Amino acid sequence: MTLEEALLREQFEALLEQEREAARAYGGLLARIDDPAVRERLEELLREKRRHVELVERLLEIVE
Repeated sequence: MTLEEALLREQFEALLEQEREAARAYGGLLARIDDPAVRERLEELLREKRRHVELVERLLEIVE
């Protein structure tokens, strides 16, 4: 693995953790929110974050 690849991998790993943390935060909010409109938006955001996690995981696979 080249230095460039190692740095890229490190950045993707940091991004992956950020996306996972955001997904956990949205999930935690969903557990406490009753307002249907707010829940709908949080569910949408959670789906997006989960998709981001999948994409970053794929990018990491490519770098490996």
